[in-house]
Amino acid sequence: MEFSLIALDLDGTALQADHVSFSPRLSAALLAAHRRGVAVVPITGRQFAMLPPAVPTGAEWEDLCVLCNGSEVRRLADGALLDSHYMAAPLILALIDLAWRLDLPVELSAGGRLYLTGTDWERLRGIGGPLAFHLNTILSARGRAVPDLTALCREERLCFDKVNLPYLPTERRAEVEAALSALPLSFAWSSPRSIEITHREATKAQGLLRACSLLGVDSARTLAIGDSGNDIPMLRAAGLGVAMGNAPQEVRDAAGAVTLSNAEDGAAAAVERYVLNETR
Repeated sequence: MEFSLIALDLDGTALQADHVSFSPRLSAALLAAHRRGVAVVPITGRQFAMLPPAVPTGAEWEDLCVLCNGSEVRRLADGALLDSHYMAAPLILALIDLAWRLDLPVELSAGGRLYLTGTDWERLRGIGGPLAFHLNTILSARGRAVPDLTALCREERLCFDKVNLPYLPTERRAEVEAALSALPLSFAWSSPRSIEITHREATKAQGLLRACSLLGVDSARTLAIGDSGNDIPMLRAAGLGVAMGNAPQEVRDAAGAVTLSNAEDGAAAAVERYVLNETR
């Protein structure tokens, strides 16, 4: 199959273990694909303000980026917003109430910041280890403690692109999924313990389709690469979905192929094999 677009997840897929950089091999593969006329679109759960140093850098291939699991499509060069699906305040209030009833920490994402109560921030610090990257990199840079999340919804004119339930005990998984399924929204597991919640029309699959529309690309000629639960919709929507070797089994099951792990440069290997028709 001839591909016209590469949809590329970031954390756990394109980014190295440092969460900030691409390998030289992947950078070279993306540039080679671009020079053959193939568009490259990062599709991530991150907000524009939280993109890693690897994106944007001014690389030749940089054009569009799908953010917050499909809530936004922006241009990488200047951050211009081209498409969006935000959650209205009543739904955010319902999610806050749900988190409180289930005694779960909750974070609201808007305008490049994550809002949470000081109490929840302390709870996350107490968990520590599994949340080290989230605490030390994301919240330390973009987190903001507020006394009352409900007041934030009612008093500030914010565009809520995502809600995070950043840490769930394993035994609460089915209960939380059932509660969220009763609400008009989309949600996905970004890790075994973390759920990301978005507008009902904001998924990585919908973001991929909107990027295709903006770029004039046939969605049947797309290659998607990902490693987490929030990548499953785009792996299924793409012409070919490729799961990373480090992906959980449910992600592999949703893909048409499996590449090497992140540590083995699996994203680069997938681009080389399926787009550049090279093997190593």
